[in-house]
Amino acid sequence: MVPEVIKLLNITPDGIYLDGTIGLGGHAQAIVSHLSPKGLLLGLDGDAEALNYSKKNLTASCKIHLFNDSYSNFTHYLDPLNIREFDGMILDLGLSSFQLDTPERGFSYRFNGPLDMRFKKDSGINGVHIVNQWNERELSKLFKTYGEEHNSKAIAKSIVGCRVKQPIKTTFQLCDAVKQVVSPVQINKTLSRIFQAIRIEVNKELNSLTQFLIKFIDYLKIGGRVVILSYHSLEDRLVKNALTDLQKECICPPDFPECICDIVKRLNIITRKPLTPVDTEITVNKRASSAKLRAGEKLA
Repeated sequence: MVPEVIKLLNITPDGIYLDGTIGLGGHAQAIVSHLSPKGLLLGLDGDAEALNYSKKNLTASCKIHLFNDSYSNFTHYLDPLNIREFDGMILDLGLSSFQLDTPERGFSYRFNGPLDMRFKKDSGINGVHIVNQWNERELSKLFKTYGEEHNSKAIAKSIVGCRVKQPIKTTFQLCDAVKQVVSPVQINKTLSRIFQAIRIEVNKELNSLTQFLIKFIDYLKIGGRVVILSYHSLEDRLVKNALTDLQKECICPPDFPECICDIVKRLNIITRKPLTPVDTEITVNKRASSAKLRAGEKLA
């Protein structure tokens, strides 16, 4: 949805922009192509391999600064770069085809590889740890909460039973454990939800999004735009609620003589309903079909 993103960002040629999930640089390249030599792009990504690709392929006359870090830490880089506010911010929360199609990363149930799932390979626990060390109750709760999987208890029980015989270290071993309790008709959607749940926990994705949504408004210029692409209901719900809260005005009861809540409307939501990809884009890239785009403009 690059054209939609660029239109909503309403780019100022001399502006300063944040691409918090730069990935392979698709949105970033479109942004910098609209910037003058006075413009600046700060790009972040937790995936070092994707970031290296962007470093090699991004071309622009403006200033570009790229860092291997979570977008939730964007404030760490402002003082060194003498940045106070942004004219626009973009988050694309989806996995890239590069990540999904690299078996050794372990993100996809379609390829056999180590059950890793980390964006940053040197950070925290991986998928192997969760699948083999968490107890049945913890796994069931994970699949239900982050995967919205109705068959979470049976799947967790199957995984625990399988790992007693042999540790589950690969994507296909995990798939086999799930297939034991899920019908062939439902298996692909179920595996997608299970892999999603583990990946979210491994990378603390919802924590990062929550942290960003709490503070981004304080680093956006008045008139600046924020654009966020999400790919499942958990992300979209967080984004929707955060933007809605920032759009609220006084919530005092109507019979109060004066406002005592001190709530000021700080954001105007541009997308009354989330935008979704057009049919031609879905035809080219089926993975884009679940995308939802929301945007807002800072008022105060």
